[in-house]
Amino acid sequence: MAVTENPLPTDGIPGYLTSDQEQSLRDFWARFFKLADDAPEEGKGGGGSAGGMNDVDEKKPGKDIPKDDEAKAKMRAEEEMKNANAALQQYGSKKFLATYWRLVASDDPDMIMMRFCRARKYDINAGVSMLASCIKWRMEGDVEKIVQKGEWGMRDAEGFLKQMEIGKTYTQGTDRKGRPVVYIHVAKHKLFDQSAKALEDFVIFQMENVRYLLADRADKVTMVFNMTGFGLANMDWKCILFIVKCLEAYYPESLNCMIIHSAPWVFQGIWKILAPMLDPVVRAKVQMTKSNADLQVHIPPEHLIKQLGGNNDWEWEFTPPTEEEAEPQQDKAMVKKLTAQREKLIQQYTDVTRKWAKSDGHDEALNLTRELLRNRLRVQSYALDPYARGRSVYHRHGNIVGNGLVSFEYPSSQGPEWEVRGYDKCRESLQVRNEFLETQIKAAGGKVPASVEGGKAEAGSDDEDEAPKKRERRKSRSSRS
Repeated sequence: MAVTENPLPTDGIPGYLTSDQEQSLRDFWARFFKLADDAPEEGKGGGGSAGGMNDVDEKKPGKDIPKDDEAKAKMRAEEEMKNANAALQQYGSKKFLATYWRLVASDDPDMIMMRFCRARKYDINAGVSMLASCIKWRMEGDVEKIVQKGEWGMRDAEGFLKQMEIGKTYTQGTDRKGRPVVYIHVAKHKLFDQSAKALEDFVIFQMENVRYLLADRADKVTMVFNMTGFGLANMDWKCILFIVKCLEAYYPESLNCMIIHSAPWVFQGIWKILAPMLDPVVRAKVQMTKSNADLQVHIPPEHLIKQLGGNNDWEWEFTPPTEEEAEPQQDKAMVKKLTAQREKLIQQYTDVTRKWAKSDGHDEALNLTRELLRNRLRVQSYALDPYARGRSVYHRHGNIVGNGLVSFEYPSSQGPEWEVRGYDKCRESLQVRNEFLETQIKAAGGKVPASVEGGKAEAGSDDEDEAPKKRERRKSRSSRS
């Protein structure tokens, strides 16, 4: 099979929706609200399986997964509907909705909804059930706690930081369309180097960090599984099936392609077992590559790491976390203030979106107001982020700037180059856009919602000048090593 590059998507992407897709989005929101409205505000408590790696039978991997794609889809739909109902009964609508908004974070809420809508081929009930099932998983898998702790908070988990120290996986640079590239060096994985829980938490933490490295329309990732040196000692069924489950069910429509590079002959037998277990959509995104030229169909040579035949001299370096990174989270007064601001913004956005979901989509003032509130939510999320989410190596290296910008370094024999993405959705651009939207809302006969933000001085996040400062610190570390 020839190696082919995927273009940036336009189908089902907010900003590029057809009239039918916009109606599907309104229907999705309406169904989501009804699901929450029909549930008790407070749940009964208790919980079930979080859908982690411990649910996988190591001796018979995938034994309960049908090999037939149609049967697989039916089983998946039934499981998600069951999980959706269980989530609301166990936890109640209040906690359910709070978890949803933590899932959104700095993303566009419409983008989140469309991911699940597209994943279920615009079947609204199936898409909402899938989203509810994901929310249940996030509550039961302590996803938000892992995100909140960050690397400093997870430093004592058995083997958690070791996986970062050895460079088992990392995100570096972008492919030809600006999508982040995730490298996974499979030969560095040993089954007993970390506990099963630390490995599962590590996978979740990495996936959550990658979300903050997405920018513009490049909202998917290119994953490169470097199989050089792979042997049976590196094979971990539980981990593989958990990663696949995450891509299928918990982070849908986030994978551009999965490149299996330089796989040895022993992997052929494993693939025959693994392939039928995969969701057909994920399976279709798998590409096998052997040569550097094949990799460069996806990743330009100046971005591809030298280890895999590129011209990029960048090498993985783990800078350990420090206690001072967690200091903002100890500022309880600021956490409380910023959280209250966000809750008010969420309520404003929810009220407007409920009205919009019942409309025909032609009310200009309503549409502009939704965009304004969506932008305000995003700007405010940058202010809240240091107080609500632990730091990672991507913050210390300057990849996550803090105001919505994403930066990557490409050192070479000609000197370093830098790529900065996310200008359209960074804090400063959104603030300028919001000034324009306020004028347009008034001109359309609408009322501009009252602001609940505290201003830039209280943001507590990096500004656009912080990126070059972090680059200088990075260069300083490199020169000392």
